[in-house]
Amino acid sequence: MTSAELQATFFKKIKESLAPQHALVNKVAEHLNISNDSAYRRIRGEKALTFDEIGILAAEFKISLDQFFTVDKGTEAFLFAGKFVSREKADIKGFLEGLVAQLQYFNSFKEKQMIYLNKDIPIFHHFTFPELASFKCYFWSRFNLNYPEYNKGQFSIADFSELFNHIGKQIADLDLQIPSIEVWNMDCINLTIHQIDYCRESNIFASRDENMLVYECLEKLIDHIEMEIEAGVKFPYGQSPKPGDAGYKVFINEFVFGDNTVIIQLDNARIVSLNHNVINYIMTRDEKFVEYTYETVQKVLKKSALISDAGEKERTLFFEKLRNKIRLSKLNV
Repeated sequence: MTSAELQATFFKKIKESLAPQHALVNKVAEHLNISNDSAYRRIRGEKALTFDEIGILAAEFKISLDQFFTVDKGTEAFLFAGKFVSREKADIKGFLEGLVAQLQYFNSFKEKQMIYLNKDIPIFHHFTFPELASFKCYFWSRFNLNYPEYNKGQFSIADFSELFNHIGKQIADLDLQIPSIEVWNMDCINLTIHQIDYCRESNIFASRDENMLVYECLEKLIDHIEMEIEAGVKFPYGQSPKPGDAGYKVFINEFVFGDNTVIIQLDNARIVSLNHNVINYIMTRDEKFVEYTYETVQKVLKKSALISDAGEKERTLFFEKLRNKIRLSKLNV
């Protein structure tokens, strides 16, 4: 690839990272402190970027230069970006605010869609019920991030109510605006049930009522997701679907176990988001990786049963099995 082609590819990566309302030329001019005309000359390849300019733009738009260089033969390098949830300081609020910012960015695009290959119940669903989201974030904070302030005492929903009733609701509302496709199987609910069971057996719930409330919220969530699937759209809990609601399709595949891979379609670009270390996510726009992932998920969809709109028998049986799992666990409370 020539230097002019590399520069063109570099600007293409920058443009893909911009929200639709931001013009590439304006952003380049702003960050390089040059005129729009000078920015256009660089974007068109009429003037080569200096090393300093490359450094400024790469840092501002979080673009690694590794992808523009050849790697060892026989290997492939893929560029990912992300941010670790701190292990030193408990910051649930910061984590939630990060989810809000991420969803706001997705919603800034005219055309958007999320394709979710589930391992667990997709994270954004939990925020439909603040009590359930509070429990999940408490569990991650105590057992996965090992925050000292969560290692003693018991879990009480009241400790998190204000935070999740506010920011949690923002997350739920923003997610409702994004059309989604999800691939489920019978194991998608197991992890959450095991987490609730563990806390019950370890006497971590502040009361039996709190334990029951979390189970009941999980049941309500499953019921609501089933209604959304039947309607083929997302809509707020306790309400009815209406024209203009974001589309929602769900497939069942009992032979492919998901890993919480998410493909985000934003206008003409795609991003892949991968879950790692339980609660963290990394993202990539690497074309080879994204296309390989997209093609893989498309093959999975073709071998899966669609239960949205149609597929009433399969849908009813599937969700009744999920509810039975919850009922069996509740018998031990």
